[in-house]
Amino acid sequence: MLDFDYTQLSKYYAFCTQADCPLAAQCLRHALMEGLPSSLTYIRILSPAVSRGLAGRDCPHFSPADKKRFARGIESLLAQLQTFSYKDAVWLKRKIYDYFGKNPYYRIKHGERLITPRQQEQIRQFFLERGIDAEPVYDEYIYRYDTES
Repeated sequence: MLDFDYTQLSKYYAFCTQADCPLAAQCLRHALMEGLPSSLTYIRILSPAVSRGLAGRDCPHFSPADKKRFARGIESLLAQLQTFSYKDAVWLKRKIYDYFGKNPYYRIKHGERLITPRQQEQIRQFFLERGIDAEPVYDEYIYRYDTES
């Protein structure tokens, strides 16, 4: 059973009940279903009819039950931008701001919202678009289960 804080889950997170699926042992959706606390009265589940039909195939709802590296805060990233040319720094800051949007950007900047592995990869791609090989640096890294995919 996973050590998991169910209060981290969105109310829209869908669990999977397919115990006989070949991927069940590695699937976060199924593992969280198995350890579901009695305090959660209402939950969302993938339709059993659909999940039965997907069992054993490439399930689009499969989520690996391993922890991923999330980033918190971009003050270090903004300081890192100061080491690049002015043109690159301005371009990157604008791309990152536009990518997240105004409100999420400021929540991320102040560490109120985590940056997912997928979002970190997108920021890395922005660096590469400008020919910058440096890895983006974040304020802090947190390892947790990815319940956002």
